[in-house]
Amino acid sequence: MTDKPVKKRTPRKSNRELMQAIYGAALTILTEAGYDHVTFSSVAKRAKTARAVLYRRWQSPFALLYDAVQYFSDAQDETPESVDLTAHSLRDNLVYAVGRLRTSFQFFGTDYQFMQAFLAELSRKTPQINQIMADLRRQNLYWMDRILAQAAATGEINHPVTDDVKLVPFQLILFQAMTDPEKITDTYVENLVDQVVLPAFQAYNEGGS
Repeated sequence: MTDKPVKKRTPRKSNRELMQAIYGAALTILTEAGYDHVTFSSVAKRAKTARAVLYRRWQSPFALLYDAVQYFSDAQDETPESVDLTAHSLRDNLVYAVGRLRTSFQFFGTDYQFMQAFLAELSRKTPQINQIMADLRRQNLYWMDRILAQAAATGEINHPVTDDVKLVPFQLILFQAMTDPEKITDTYVENLVDQVVLPAFQAYNEGGS
């Protein structure tokens, strides 16, 4: 009697390897087949994992896609807390923060398929897109609050600034990413800060509370 060969198990992926496989699979399917083909089933099959893994972590394929885009963005490892703002002027800190927005938004703005998906979800006002927009608003307000707190400490800003004014660079960069992301250059960022953001902050600073 001969022994049956023992089937070797495929080594389990680490959490990081699994996330990379899932995100890579989602973006590949998006590029090759389009948004309608990005489903939990198709992503799980391509990433060689179980659909349950995806269902547990994401509410929708779009939420997965959004995380995938952010994962591969150059800005994804950076947090406001990790950046030292104390040695720079208000303008320099604004250029840095808006440049960070540029890196994040331009990454998915140049992917036509993802932008189509983003706009489709935005028009439907799904719970996922509403949550994403709320999270983006909160994150960008936090960046601006840190920058303005530093500017107040150095005397560059003497009055509070409304949330609407703080969000001006976020809204303009997002709009540009949706319409013509290639124009979001270093010069565009500096002009946005010098011609729009700083004057708005300073006018509010001079004009009243």
